[in-house]
Amino acid sequence: ERARAEDITEAEIEEMVRTAAADLGTVVQNGQTVVIKPNLVQMIVDSTGELLDEEVNGITTDWRVTKAVVGMVREWNPDGKVYLMEGSATGPTRAVMEHFHYTLDYLEGVDGFICLEEDCGAWQDFDAPEVVKVELPDGLLHESYYFNRILYEADVIISVPVLKTTSGAVVTAGIKNVSIGTPPGNLYGAGPDNPSKVHMVSHRITDGELDKWIYDYYRAKPVNYVIVDGLQGFQNGPVPASHESVEEDRMNMRMILAGKDAVAVDTVCSLTVGWDPQSVGYLNLFRENMGLGIPANIRVKGAFVDELRQDFAIRRPELGGTPIMEEKKLEFSAQAQWEGETLFIRYRAGEEVNKIEVYLNGIFQYAEAAQEEGMIRLEIPGFLEEEKELRIIAYDRFLNKCVVTGAKGAA
Repeated sequence: ERARAEDITEAEIEEMVRTAAADLGTVVQNGQTVVIKPNLVQMIVDSTGELLDEEVNGITTDWRVTKAVVGMVREWNPDGKVYLMEGSATGPTRAVMEHFHYTLDYLEGVDGFICLEEDCGAWQDFDAPEVVKVELPDGLLHESYYFNRILYEADVIISVPVLKTTSGAVVTAGIKNVSIGTPPGNLYGAGPDNPSKVHMVSHRITDGELDKWIYDYYRAKPVNYVIVDGLQGFQNGPVPASHESVEEDRMNMRMILAGKDAVAVDTVCSLTVGWDPQSVGYLNLFRENMGLGIPANIRVKGAFVDELRQDFAIRRPELGGTPIMEEKKLEFSAQAQWEGETLFIRYRAGEEVNKIEVYLNGIFQYAEAAQEEGMIRLEIPGFLEEEKELRIIAYDRFLNKCVVTGAKGAA
C-alpha cells in the first residue's frame, strides 16, 4: 500500500515474500542442498561507471528479498546446505555481491557465496571437477551444456530475479535469470578476466539462437521455484543505459510474484509488464513444445494482473515483442441457481474469453476453459445456510477480466 517502493520496510518485504511464496515449503525439505540464484547482473552504469543504489534499484535483486527467502528455506531445511550463486555480467562477481550486501553480515544461514567465474575450474578447463557436462540429445541449439556441479547436483534451485524488460528477450525473469546467469564464466565467458557471456550465444535475436539457448539450458536443469523481486521493476533493461535511465526507468511496482512453475511465473511477469507472452521467443518454445505457459491454465492468487499492469518500455522494440494493445471489452454474462447444495451456472462468453473462475464467499471453487455457451455444476456442501456471495470471473488470454457478482444464488 505504500506509495513508493523505497519506503517499503524490511519487515514488510518479508511479509510480502512469505505471502507470495507460501507454498515454498512443499518444495524444500530438511537435509537438502538448496541453491538460491538472485540477479546481480552488475553494480555500475555502463556509460558512467557510477555505482547503483544498494537497495531497491529495480535492476538487481534486493538483498532483503533474498534474506526473506533464506529465512524461509532455513525454517524447513535447518540441517541442509544453502548456497547463494551468481555469475555477474560485469564482474568480478565477488565485488558485486559485496556492494549489494550479499555477505554473511546481511544474509545469515548461507553456507557459501558461489561466484561462478571462481568456482568452476580454470579458464577453458572443460574437464574441471567443479563442472558437469550434461547431454541434451534433443537440444534445439546444442546437444550438451556445462553446469556448475553444485548447481546441477542441488536438490532445489530457487530463482530470485527482478521484474524487468530487455531488448530481444522482452521479459527477463525466473528462467532467463538461470539460463543466462549460471553458465560457468570460465567456460562461456569472454576471456580469463572477463566473465561476460556476450560470446556464449548469439545475441542478434533475429536468428533465434538466444531463445533456443534459454529453452535448452533450462530443460537440462529446471528450476524448482521462482520468487520475483517486483519491488521496483525496471524498463529498458536489463541494465541502465545512462545516468538518467537509473531513475527514469524505475517502475515503482511494489509487488512480489512467486510460484513453482517457472514458465507460468514468467508468463504472468510478461502480462504484468504489458507484453504479449506469445511474442516472447523462449516462452513460445515452452508453449509449443511442452504445452506450458498457457494463460488459460494459470490461476493467479492475490491481486489481479490487469489491475497491477504497467506498460514497460523496451529500448530496442525493433528486435521483437508485441505490447498488449488497448483492452477489448469482454462479452460475458452468467446466471446462477442453487438446488440444495448444488450450484448451477449457465454462461455465454464472447470469442475473447478463454477462462472462467468461480468464487463463493471469497473462496476459489472452480476454473475451466471457456466455451461459447457453457454450464457449470458444483457440489458445495456446507454453504446451504450461509449468505452466498458469488463471483464469476471471465478472462481473456492477457488476464484482463470481467466480473459478474451476486448474492444468495443470483448472479
